[in-house]
Amino acid sequence: MTAPFADEAIEQARRLGMPASRVVYIPHPVQLLTDDELAARADAAFPAVLAALTEPAGPPTHVTA
Repeated sequence: MTAPFADEAIEQARRLGMPASRVVYIPHPVQLLTDDELAARADAAFPAVLAALTEPAGPPTHVTA
């Protein structure tokens, strides 16, 4: 997710009974990116997403690609 939506996503997770949900942030905004630029952001975030799914919980991860 992008940082401007963090509060809403965290609150939704809490309300859905998942307060410890892990979050990976990507740079904002994304709506004006080309398909290739968006794919590059997804590729850059993938290691953090994989880690969030497979490693012990830690602080939110910010991806800067």
